[in-house]
Amino acid sequence: MSEKINFSHAWDAIKMKRQGTALILSIIVFLLLLATAPDIGLTWDEPAYIAAARSYTGWYEQVFINPGIAFTQQVVTDAWQVNSEHPPLDKIWSGAVWVLARNFTSDLIAHRMGNMLLVGLMAGLMYLWINDAYGQAAGFAAVAALLTMPRFFFHAHLSALDVPAAASVLIVTFVFWKTLEYKNWAWGLLLGLIWGLALATKINAVFIPVTLGLWWLIFRREMRILVRLMVMGLIAMPVFVTAWPWLYFHTMERLTDYIGFVTDKHWEIGQYYFGRFYLPPPWHFGFVMLWAVLPLSLTILYLLGIVRTGRGKQDGGLGWLLFLSALTPILAIASGRSMVYDNERLIMAAFPFLAGLAGAGFGWIFSWIEKIARQSGRPFVKWVGLTILIALAFGPQLITMNSLYPHYLSYYGEGVGGLSGAARMGLETTYWCETYMLALPYINEHAKPGDRIWSDPWSHDVLIYYQTQDLLRDDLVVLSPYPTTSILGVGAPSPAAFPMDSADWYIVQHRQSTLGFEGTDNSMLKILGRKTVVYEYSFDGVPILTLYK
Repeated sequence: MSEKINFSHAWDAIKMKRQGTALILSIIVFLLLLATAPDIGLTWDEPAYIAAARSYTGWYEQVFINPGIAFTQQVVTDAWQVNSEHPPLDKIWSGAVWVLARNFTSDLIAHRMGNMLLVGLMAGLMYLWINDAYGQAAGFAAVAALLTMPRFFFHAHLSALDVPAAASVLIVTFVFWKTLEYKNWAWGLLLGLIWGLALATKINAVFIPVTLGLWWLIFRREMRILVRLMVMGLIAMPVFVTAWPWLYFHTMERLTDYIGFVTDKHWEIGQYYFGRFYLPPPWHFGFVMLWAVLPLSLTILYLLGIVRTGRGKQDGGLGWLLFLSALTPILAIASGRSMVYDNERLIMAAFPFLAGLAGAGFGWIFSWIEKIARQSGRPFVKWVGLTILIALAFGPQLITMNSLYPHYLSYYGEGVGGLSGAARMGLETTYWCETYMLALPYINEHAKPGDRIWSDPWSHDVLIYYQTQDLLRDDLVVLSPYPTTSILGVGAPSPAAFPMDSADWYIVQHRQSTLGFEGTDNSMLKILGRKTVVYEYSFDGVPILTLYK
């Protein structure tokens, strides 16, 4: 009996240690993101989500003060029509964190902090998940792999929806796996709750049942699991509607509009790909981008992880679950039904699962190193081998990340020859306006009062937000190609509708999809050809941002 008690105590201690390590990892990841956040430029979509977070937060404040008024149709419509094309959950979360964080940090970091906390949570869960299945080395390596995916690391800072969508998919899949052996059907209620919340984060979560259903067909055709998935589906929809007050009135009409927006009514965003403009790009776009934007070492590791876990006997099919979860968003893009393409952004949900497989691959190699060390009777072989493995797995991308920091939307892996190789192949140099911040000091110093600034069409809110935060002089005029108001609302200046050729300054990110490229009949390029370059940021010989006067 005493042996059993001691064993139980030992197991409890191990679990406590694992959980403590996961918590420490979560905190470290959050602090790392927080420390680097001031260097990450504002991106194209963030002003809309910032405006929505403020509007939703204001509505909840009114709920506490005067719920009778807050729940009237007009008040709900006014508050929730901001960015009503996307579900609200992450914006609600970001707004709640912003209300607290704005008291001790800048407005932008406060808006981004909620999502940085989510990424910390992801790191802790990933460590627990991969550690339990493939060992401690694999758990640490999975977290390291995720953070040394440069494009994911960049997105992890943003007040945007792509990483929260990835986090929500990971959390649902994690809970599904961890409750798999619990036989009570009521666990489907929990899955339904968190899947409903995932759907209230972004549309990406709609593919979760597809992934789980495929895994069920391959590995565990047990009726109780099928029932659980059915219960999950029944619970998710009312949770989704409850989480989105925009749907409280004209529910079917607004729900139909939302479904239309995320299917065939979304405004079109094409893609520069292999030197041509596509809408949609060919079916292989997602697979090529995955190869292009991930470090080669991590690609090798996740492929090894797939090989290691392919039979599914030792891990109960976890490797297959990770693989299917990574594959699903890429297949969704490959279908060609979407009219929205932003490089790797819309397959971001694949990255955490690939990091998990990379951790499994790392752990497999390390187990061979340990075996060689034991057989040789030389313990130091283990530590020397581990050091070399870490250097090979993470060193190359860390070196590039240090040089390119923080402009990781221009990162390309060794598999395509880095940014210069990608440029030669005809892949897009950058996107999402994050480099605009580089041009602000020069403009602030040299511009005359009333000077007009042109930037990418539809990016005016990025510059206007910089004005509201005193990072761009407020006596300068931001141009728009069409009459509009700023989505940032009260206190934010509106852009002025003037033709491009009337500007005094031109901030240009080298995004070929919108700017154009050599060989195309593009009036924007013709106008810029008559202007003077006063500042340019390049990497590896490839221009990323140019400021013209």
